[in-house]
Amino acid sequence: APVATPSLGWVMRCPKCLLCLSALLTLLGLKVYIEWTSESRLSKAYQGPQDTRPGPTPASPEPTLPANLSARLGHTGPLPSAYWNQQQWRGGSLPGGDSAEAGGCQAWGAAAAAEIPDFKSYPKSLRRFLLSAACRSFPPWRPGSGSGQVASCSGTDVPYLLLAVKSEPGRFAERQAVRETWGGPAPGVRLLFLLGSPEGEGGPDLSSLVAWENHRYSDLLLWDFLDVPFNRTLKDLLLLAWLGEHCPGVSFVLQASDDAFVRTPALLEHLRGLPPSWAQGLYLGEVFTQAKPLRKPRGPFYVPQSFFKGHYPAYASGGGYVIAGRLAPWLLQAAARVAPFPFDDVYTGLCFRALGLAPRDHKGFRTAWPADQTADPCTFRDLLLVQPLSPQNSIRLWKQLQDPQFQ
Repeated sequence: APVATPSLGWVMRCPKCLLCLSALLTLLGLKVYIEWTSESRLSKAYQGPQDTRPGPTPASPEPTLPANLSARLGHTGPLPSAYWNQQQWRGGSLPGGDSAEAGGCQAWGAAAAAEIPDFKSYPKSLRRFLLSAACRSFPPWRPGSGSGQVASCSGTDVPYLLLAVKSEPGRFAERQAVRETWGGPAPGVRLLFLLGSPEGEGGPDLSSLVAWENHRYSDLLLWDFLDVPFNRTLKDLLLLAWLGEHCPGVSFVLQASDDAFVRTPALLEHLRGLPPSWAQGLYLGEVFTQAKPLRKPRGPFYVPQSFFKGHYPAYASGGGYVIAGRLAPWLLQAAARVAPFPFDDVYTGLCFRALGLAPRDHKGFRTAWPADQTADPCTFRDLLLVQPLSPQNSIRLWKQLQDPQFQ
């Protein structure tokens, strides 16, 4: 005969069984509560942008790159007549070819100039950007000796966090302050500065000084293009290509300005505490979700109506943000199909949006630090990155934070 299973009434009449059941239910309730509160804390720490299309959920941060990027980049209504919007709607990849070729990438710029009716009224810097915006393959800049390029990441020495700092040849004081403070040697961390040619335009030739600096520190990634503000995007793209060839195993990359100040130990602790699913698609910083193009012609961030219409995507401020290293090849694929844009941080936001990934805002990133605000160490207790700070303030602040007597 089949064995009869105990009834609920029998269990209720058994004191020992009732005690075991009560303990089991208590443990189950405690597990549910812990999981719920942990997820709640993580959700509050990373408030996603409110005005962007939903990206992948934290449990599924895999990038995708659809055949048609138009809808993903915000083209859901009538198509504006502005050049960038039209160019992006047409789709396709940017032309190949390096900066020395007469055709290819330079032909793209010439076509852009011919298509924009008021191109001649654009500021000189913006005209120059558009004429060469599709030229993205530049050789390394080397001193006369032909040496000086930084070493690749070895198999046993792949950094957990790469500090990729955008600088300019003449800003030696800022680079030295980074080396002496938050960019100094640390386990799992490597420092690189991203620079264009030190030969410059209309200024002193800094080749010999930059060659000496790179020989002394071996931390300068140099390329042979004009180092001007609108070419900061080139530094991003060339860094991504360098990572794919020389340092593909890096876990995270901090891309920051040379006037930023970073609490590197705190940033490392934060990154190591991230849920693995979030870390895989990470794009972390101070996120702007409501930014619009500025139309003041003489302003540094001027964008003509005939070039771009619409809102910017949610993007992390270029003063400093962190990306997952595994996304480098994906971002390069996206950049080959996203029309060039003059501002590096906005363009990064466009590429992330093209991949279906959204930035995560962190209140510890502050990239508009008031110049008149004292760099009090106590104000930095809950911050990870502040920008801008002068080299002198960075060194003073770092020494105070490292002082074992400091409270």
